[in-house]
Amino acid sequence: MNDINATSLMDPPSWSLTLGVIGRFLILGAAGFFALAGISWFVQPRWPNGARLGKGAFFAGCAALAGSFVSLGVLFANHRFEYEYVYGHSDLANALAYRIAGIWSGQEGSFLLWATCSAIFGLFTVGRTEHYRRWYTIVFSFFLGGIASILAFESPFNLNMVGSKPFVPADGLGLAPSLQNYWVIIHPPTIFLGFGSLTCLFALAVAALCTRDYERWIPIVRPWAIVATTLVGVGLCMGGFWAYETLGWGGFWMWDPVENVSFVPWCFAAALLHGVLVQATKKKWQMTNLLLGALPFLVFVYGTFLTRSGLLSDASVHSFAEMDRSALKLLTIVMGVSTLGFLGLWGVRTWQQRKVQAEASEAPTGLQREGFYMVGITLLLVMGIATAIGMSVPLVQALRGEKPRIVEEAVYHQVLVWIFVPIMLLLAITPFVAWRGMRARDLAARMYTILCITVGVTGLLLFLTVVTPFARRIEIAPVVTMLGRYQVPGLAWLTVLVGICLFALIGNVWCASGLMKRSKLGIAPFMTHVGLGLLMMGLIVSRGFERKAQTMVMQDYPGRLMNYEVRYAGMTSNEMDRNNKLKLAIYDPHKQGDPLFIAYPGLYRVQMADGQENTMVWPHIERNWLMDTYVSLGQPQNNASQDLTLKQGETVRFGEMMLTYKKMTRQGEPGQLGTKFGAEVTVESMGQVATVNPEMELGGDQGMVDHPVKIADNMELVMAGMDAADKSVRLRIQLTTPLYPVEIYHKPLTSLVWLGTGVMTLGGFLSAFYRRARRPVTAPESPQVAPLGAKPKRAPAMLGDKP
Repeated sequence: MNDINATSLMDPPSWSLTLGVIGRFLILGAAGFFALAGISWFVQPRWPNGARLGKGAFFAGCAALAGSFVSLGVLFANHRFEYEYVYGHSDLANALAYRIAGIWSGQEGSFLLWATCSAIFGLFTVGRTEHYRRWYTIVFSFFLGGIASILAFESPFNLNMVGSKPFVPADGLGLAPSLQNYWVIIHPPTIFLGFGSLTCLFALAVAALCTRDYERWIPIVRPWAIVATTLVGVGLCMGGFWAYETLGWGGFWMWDPVENVSFVPWCFAAALLHGVLVQATKKKWQMTNLLLGALPFLVFVYGTFLTRSGLLSDASVHSFAEMDRSALKLLTIVMGVSTLGFLGLWGVRTWQQRKVQAEASEAPTGLQREGFYMVGITLLLVMGIATAIGMSVPLVQALRGEKPRIVEEAVYHQVLVWIFVPIMLLLAITPFVAWRGMRARDLAARMYTILCITVGVTGLLLFLTVVTPFARRIEIAPVVTMLGRYQVPGLAWLTVLVGICLFALIGNVWCASGLMKRSKLGIAPFMTHVGLGLLMMGLIVSRGFERKAQTMVMQDYPGRLMNYEVRYAGMTSNEMDRNNKLKLAIYDPHKQGDPLFIAYPGLYRVQMADGQENTMVWPHIERNWLMDTYVSLGQPQNNASQDLTLKQGETVRFGEMMLTYKKMTRQGEPGQLGTKFGAEVTVESMGQVATVNPEMELGGDQGMVDHPVKIADNMELVMAGMDAADKSVRLRIQLTTPLYPVEIYHKPLTSLVWLGTGVMTLGGFLSAFYRRARRPVTAPESPQVAPLGAKPKRAPAMLGDKP
């Protein structure tokens, strides 16, 4: 801030400085309270009052984090630019909603949001953990204390200082232009609530290992695992919608490392959900589920380290700046202790349980649902691990001293499709498999009708795609390269993928309809699967069948692409207004009358922090339930030009203009100063014909001097060169008004992406409500939890243990 002249700036009000001190104090207080809570619960077996003190300290720590978050929100709402973080992520022009969103738009605020969301879930769940509460609170307190300690270094309450005096800049730098979309208000809180809920799964898994009670955590963790998976899933979809509406490349997902940091925990959380179902039904997979309970949290902490360390600053558009070194060390400690501590404890307990697991195993008879779940969980884990390896490639390159580069989208598609296909098939088949086992012939009989319906619907959709007018608005790659070398017909491959999604969708609708009469809420898991099938089908169709084309548009000179004519129709404001839109009238060139629609892509210029000026653009989306028409605006080209090389008598078209080169001209003798060389050109436009003669003059030390001629209100013709041998000339069309690159996409069935997200989210929350713990879990006879290393007590027979 030393480059800001402080002499003309006001002193900050006392209330603002006091609020900042309170916010900083609350963060430090939270770290202390969580340390006290963890220690109190740890010594509780020898100090009976430790539980009471631990409960109060944990509540106080969570309240302190929430109070710090509210303090920062008040500073943002009131434009308190004396704080570096507020100054860097807000300005006077931001509406209140965007000022609030500024809280989590940077590194420090997003850490505070993560801590606050985790604290919220900690408060919701800690009272429902029964005899796991001691170790649950210790683990949760360790994590929240670590995040609060990080915030003590990465503080959002640092002041702008000149010498030893704080000051108030006249205005802030503002929210990053790419963030000024309504999704910045909705998406981060949603997905960070999901990240916060992952801490619950981790803490419960550790508590179960410490108490050596591997059964009774299942009804406790199950609804929260569903909530966590649903929140992270809907957060992922919201991020895709944000990218679709902002970035202008016409897609929802690019496998960016920061996107993958959210996707990998979702894969592991989904694996946990299905593993919990097996344990609740068959009393198996205890140790596997404990590992699955911790993995989503651990991999997210690793992803946070990856994206906040600064290693991806040149490789990802989402990555944050490098953290304070002390804060980064603390994050590394949190990650290391959590990962190594859990894996060590889990390894010891697994070794201790090896005989019990061997006795509990039984030889499978026929096809069992448990086996299908095992394959599905394995595939989810493989998908998560493969994605984690891909997002870690830039880290490996940086550690080797190479320039970090992200793994391209096409590589993920080549690899993960082999995991996606069997997962979707299992999604359709598994609900029809009996738990007690069945013959393959019986399963085939159950699936026969579903398969016939799927083939019929897929064939109908293929027929409509190929023979109806809809086919003229889409484009299919003639071949698709598989495994980097094998080529498959594009239409055939897309038909297979769509058919597999339909197979999963129809199978789950069939199961849900059969269950409806017995349990309306019981169909919620099938709703989630139906939503996932719709979502994936929408993504496949909208990307696989998309059609796109580019053109250039400028004032009075429309561009043509596909079956459209795009005309410049002005602006809604001016380019310095962040709400400015470029107006593009989209016509059918074969019909007279009004435009098909008016596109309003965003366009404005912004002054960056380094003083450079940047032009920000956003796409316009003309939505339809069948197809989106996606109008993407490229960077405007000011003073653009285009060179044309013409031979004598040749004619070329430029926009609506026809240029014909007639002959070469000369005034003066060759080699003498002042001699002019020109080209006689006829220009035909709007039914009118004019003859012009652009020239270049031999100007001595100045070289050749151009003498352009005006051929339109916003266009000049320049003589750029000549070849005396064949009498050809090089003409340059110089534009005096901006040239706008426009790209139009046809995106079929993107409505399925929205519909699938809604159905999947509704099914997830209904399923969590259905699986909520309706009564407290029975506690052990002794109120004291067995310390680490003690032999476990036998659970009551009602839990399903063998006598």
